[in-house]
Amino acid sequence: MPYLILTYLAAPLLLLFTACKRRPAMMRRILVIQTAKIGDMVCTTPVFRELKRHYPQLQLTVLVHPVTQALVAINPHIDRVITLPQGTRGFMGKLRLWHTLREGRYDAVLALNPNVAFAVCTLWALIPLRLSILPNFMGSSYRLAARLWSHTVEHRGDRLIMETYLSLLRPLGIEGGDIAKEVYASADADLAVKPFLPDDAAPLIGIAVSSANKLKALGVEKLAALSARLLAETTAHIVLIGAAQDTPDAQCLTGMLAAPERVTDSTGQLTLTQIPALLKRLSLFIGVDSGITYMADALHVPLVSIAGPCDMRETRPIHPHVIILQKTLPCAPCAHIFKAPYDCKIGTRECVVSVSTEEILQAALAVLGQT
Repeated sequence: MPYLILTYLAAPLLLLFTACKRRPAMMRRILVIQTAKIGDMVCTTPVFRELKRHYPQLQLTVLVHPVTQALVAINPHIDRVITLPQGTRGFMGKLRLWHTLREGRYDAVLALNPNVAFAVCTLWALIPLRLSILPNFMGSSYRLAARLWSHTVEHRGDRLIMETYLSLLRPLGIEGGDIAKEVYASADADLAVKPFLPDDAAPLIGIAVSSANKLKALGVEKLAALSARLLAETTAHIVLIGAAQDTPDAQCLTGMLAAPERVTDSTGQLTLTQIPALLKRLSLFIGVDSGITYMADALHVPLVSIAGPCDMRETRPIHPHVIILQKTLPCAPCAHIFKAPYDCKIGTRECVVSVSTEEILQAALAVLGQT
């Protein structure tokens, strides 16, 4: 709070200095700040595409969380990726951020998951055009700091987040735009996924073993029951997808099945930039609302999404051959783009637990029948 008060006191002088910097007729250097995790970054990809489509000579830099760095680095619309591994906490964190912003000499900055530090440091860096999302959930500190941006766009809970992101481009002369998400695979991805593909031409069903947010997790027993039914009622092979920490659950799940030879465990064996090559080969993907589900939707993979506590008005899959399973409950949805709980406030996780194995199975069979 002290640095926010100091910024308000210095704001007239800082704004005078930024006004003296002429806005160029053609944008040369733009910074996009998106330090959220995988799903949010995938939803940000329409912004990268539209910026480069409108300004082909633009040098586009993205400030990211280390988790998404590799995924962003292979996006052809992005020229430079930077991270702040130690964050922006404390005076030194904000000093590092200010130095990074000043060093870039940006014509404009777009903050897509804004906070007080971004609002303050972009002004101190004298960036002329400072654009930011105004979250539908925000604290009093950020409500005060939001006045430091040169332009803001309010996000509504009944609107897809990609639409809100693209509306932030209007001060840059960009109207509308395609909300389709994009994901790219690394050059070694096709070779890396070969061991996880069936030898025959049987359909391949991908199942997400878990989620970074355990509030959304289906659990090993339900996934094992679902896998058993899928193996019994289809000719498909199953590939389990997840991070290294999901491997014990994947091994437990496989051990509960009568036909484990038709199940392949890829958890922890593929990088984030190799997983898209596996997803593209799936006949169906089944998962909760997580980064991998967003990647599957970006690749037009038929999918069954168990939405759980998430507000699908903001983040629903947008391509055909998708079934979203979500219970209508008084407490749901409770998870939003700018307000994501990690614990169930009533302690039951009913929004996830009450989605039965049979419901997921029938949705999966329906999507397979469509495709």
